[in-house]
Amino acid sequence: MNQPTISLPRRSSALALLLLAPLIGSSAIAETVYVTDELRLGLYQGEETSGRPFKTLISGDALEVLERALMSIRVRTEDGEEGWVKTAYIVTVEPGRRRAEKLEAQNTQLQVGLTEARTEIVSAQSRIEALEVSLTRANAGIEELPALQAANTELTQELAQIGSRIPPSWAVIAGVLALIAGFAAGYFWLDRKVRRQFGGVRVY
Repeated sequence: MNQPTISLPRRSSALALLLLAPLIGSSAIAETVYVTDELRLGLYQGEETSGRPFKTLISGDALEVLERALMSIRVRTEDGEEGWVKTAYIVTVEPGRRRAEKLEAQNTQLQVGLTEARTEIVSAQSRIEALEVSLTRANAGIEELPALQAANTELTQELAQIGSRIPPSWAVIAGVLALIAGFAAGYFWLDRKVRRQFGGVRVY
């Protein structure tokens, strides 16, 4: 009985598929990467910019130009160090990384300002609500003012009527009684003063 055999081309195809399977599977979940924008530039002691740099600069560092050569520039860093760098890596336009850092700093300041503005708005709303309550009370008092004025007018009229009803004879009697009370008070005051002066003995 003849057994089935696999020809060489078929074996080669199967082996190739087996090797390509991981690559095919990984393409379904492809990973995205980016080219770095961070440049590292050496700062050298000499104009030839050869050997080992004594400092490493990164993209975005600001440099003051002190001297220009054919292929290099002598510069001063922001912290005061001086050296040479290759001209090919120096630009006059501020790099995107430095601009991005400035924008992030400005964004942070704006966020802080926005938070403070929101706090002030909440405080202003609270003051407005308190003023509205005071205004409501004041309006209520203004509405009650005519009634109070009317009641005051009525009391004034009643007092005037009561004063006009008192007979003149009563006024005379009240004056006489007040005069008698004044004389009596003066007599007792004088008597007490004399007694105190002469040891409690009346001399009159």
